[in-house]
Amino acid sequence: MPLLVAAATPKELAAALRNAPELGEAPSDAGSILRRPLHGRDILLMVTGVGPINAALAAGKALAPPRDIEGVLLVGVAGTFDVERAPIGSLTAATSEAFPEFGLRTPEGVNPRGIGFSQGDAGSGGEVWDELPLDPHGAASRMGMDLPGCIAGPAVTVAGVTNCERILADFAARYAPLTENMEGFPWALATARAGVPFLELRSISNMVGNRTGWNLQAALDSLAGAVPELIRPGRTLAKGR
Repeated sequence: MPLLVAAATPKELAAALRNAPELGEAPSDAGSILRRPLHGRDILLMVTGVGPINAALAAGKALAPPRDIEGVLLVGVAGTFDVERAPIGSLTAATSEAFPEFGLRTPEGVNPRGIGFSQGDAGSGGEVWDELPLDPHGAASRMGMDLPGCIAGPAVTVAGVTNCERILADFAARYAPLTENMEGFPWALATARAGVPFLELRSISNMVGNRTGWNLQAALDSLAGAVPELIRPGRTLAKGR
């Protein structure tokens, strides 16, 4: 079965593939999927497009029957809530995903259960409201990967990048997140429902709420080599997926 490697933009995916020239160029169009071999494994490369809606559309396409996916590796850049713990240029793995915009919006913030409807179930994980737990080490093992040295912590997915102290404080109180991105939650939910292992790796490009120190190149350089480092020769899918 193939392993899907996805990123929001061609630039992010190309960076992750930089040290694996045998994979060729990254797809240029959102939603397109290219099949490539790497170390004896079947790899699908996909650019999702930016934001949670594009990510949800891409996940639906990638995981729709009859396609049988070994697992999903989502790579890209992210903002950090803690520049000391996850400095610019560092590599992170998501231990949970949250969608803080779901629910009833009030002057006091967003209540994810305020409208009385959840986002459905996550397979054996029960109902999903605004958060999903992730197991990066377990997912990597199930996909026959060696997880590289990285900083693990909770992630939040947003449709609009955060640049507001009040929202920063709200996120900190509700989720204690390490990183912010724009695509992770839809993939986490889709893979959970499909029973497919999911691993989200992101390199840090900026501090959330402060774009003055934004360093996209440092993040892309950190991302380079992530995929070939993970997918080494001789590794196979773990039994019992």
